Amino acid sequence: MTHKDNSKNYFSVAELLPAYIPLFSFEIEKMDYLVKMPDKETCVISLAGHNVKKIWVTGALTSYEPGRQGDIIRIADPTGAVSFLLKPHTLDILEQNDLTPPLFISITASPEKNFSSNNNSGIRWVIETCKISTKEDRDAWIIAAADFLLENLQKMKSSLHSKDVEPTIRDAQKHYHIQDEQLKFYAELAEKALNVIKEPGPPVDPGKLILSIIKNHSGPRGIHLDDIYKYSRREALPDDLVKDTIRNLVSEDEVYQPAPGYVKLL
Repeated sequence: MTHKDNSKNYFSVAELLPAYIPLFSFEIEKMDYLVKMPDKETCVISLAGHNVKKIWVTGALTSYEPGRQGDIIRIADPTGAVSFLLKPHTLDILEQNDLTPPLFISITASPEKNFSSNNNSGIRWVIETCKISTKEDRDAWIIAAADFLLENLQKMKSSLHSKDVEPTIRDAQKHYHIQDEQLKFYAELAEKALNVIKEPGPPVDPGKLILSIIKNHSGPRGIHLDDIYKYSRREALPDDLVKDTIRNLVSEDEVYQPAPGYVKLL
């Protein structure tokens, strides 16, 4: 399976987030060119010379740590890992216990000046939305991020040998000291990420998954519905689908309710 074979898949996802740019972690880590836009939004110039106001990242959650101004989560992709600031209200229907590594998550984030930072960039990325995702979601994101990066690297390469250069690309060239060797290295990182993608496995069967959760996590009274939701969210199953599946399992005499809020295998 090549990334070209999946172009329809990732474009359908990307179109839902027109303002959000898919960026690999190595790009985010290296970006330190912070500017103020006329609309007063914070903007970062990327390595490939793109104005970045909002990003879209999907990868493996590797850590979740409490912090003073919000919790810090770390997300990894095939090119590295990066930390993000997560404020409590951002979780929406999720809870902190839902975000227990390892699992795939998808976030959108925006940059802001971090005056307390000790690093050179002084930039921190604040999460705006957060949801649990699947490996298939991660693979589609890799394709989107790789294609976006490679397209912009080609523009940057052409501009290195041209006098007619877009201002943002010219600024990125000067700030990041871009040379042909760097562009080649960045392109190789994109190819490395694409090589992680494998043929998708069989789709998750909601009924089998929920029966497995009930079997593996039930106590003497069975398992509470909230706990079923907690485990099913880690497989990126929507709560409404889980609720309907449990109803079907009850009607099919696969499970029963020994007490309000609990279900148990028959």
